Amino acid sequence: MIEIPVTGEYALFPTLVMTFDLSRHKDYNLMLDVVKNTETSSHGIMANNSESSYDEREAINWLEHEDLKGFKEQIQICIQHYSEKYALIPNYIKNSWMNRVFKGGRVKLHQHPGSVISGAFYPIADEGSCPLILRSPVSPNRMCEVNTGFENLYNAYSQEIPCIQGQLTLFPSWLEHFTDENPTDNRITVSFNTFYADGSK
Repeated sequence: MIEIPVTGEYALFPTLVMTFDLSRHKDYNLMLDVVKNTETSSHGIMANNSESSYDEREAINWLEHEDLKGFKEQIQICIQHYSEKYALIPNYIKNSWMNRVFKGGRVKLHQHPGSVISGAFYPIADEGSCPLILRSPVSPNRMCEVNTGFENLYNAYSQEIPCIQGQLTLFPSWLEHFTDENPTDNRITVSFNTFYADGSK
């Protein structure tokens, strides 16, 4: 058999996801106090034993709390770093909220319309808390593939990002995401959306 040389191999159209460690921020304990005093209730995308501070009837921005100014500034620096890597024009936090997922709770599959970058920060996350699962955007177009059972970069239908206390995860808002049932008692997420300052698209 004649060996045919491979002349090229391309991993096309990657999706940028970035994580940052904010566990050593000087205002971390202040932020935990705000977490403790935040009221949450049931919400449509939160299933089973889980709640959210999100309220569609009013403009919300959890990160606007007076004790979170420094923390919000740090997150904005991370957003700027992500935007530069992605080659996006500057965009800023437009709204934010807090979710509580207790044992057996989960977050349903969803995305964030009307936003550029979305983020998940974990102020409290017991070890072993359920990961953030990102669904491959090309999945609906894979009509005839039968895989060998070995998952790799090209055939995966989803990717998991670990839920680690103090970690911030940034991803494009169009990317669908969800969680499986949480096996731990405490998994708290601060979520947010961004948009361009001048309203351009």
